Amino acid sequence: MTHVSTSKLIDQLEQAETDYLEVLDEDALSVELAQYPNPEPKSPHKTDELYVILSGAGMVHVGNERYAVAEGDVVYVEQGLEHDFFDITDPITALVIFPDTEKTVLDRDH
Repeated sequence: MTHVSTSKLIDQLEQAETDYLEVLDEDALSVELAQYPNPEPKSPHKTDELYVILSGAGMVHVGNERYAVAEGDVVYVEQGLEHDFFDITDPITALVIFPDTEKTVLDRDH
């Protein structure tokens, strides 16, 4: 079992002055903490992913659909769909959950 305090993770993310922080990297899945807006290039992924909005507000597009998002919302992105946050009215902090077969944003060459 692993227990993680999201408030401590958010503090670490802010102190590191980065947009992504690894939370968990296990065989079954990986989890990152991410802040938006951020300059990382967005591209469709090879597997599904899940965003859990911890704080903030704005809009997200997933494929051709657009949704308002705020604290407590969950956004499911099917593999291969373009997606991104936009019209952010309050910076968004989200847990991003990837299945084990997907390279996370932190694993990509920059």
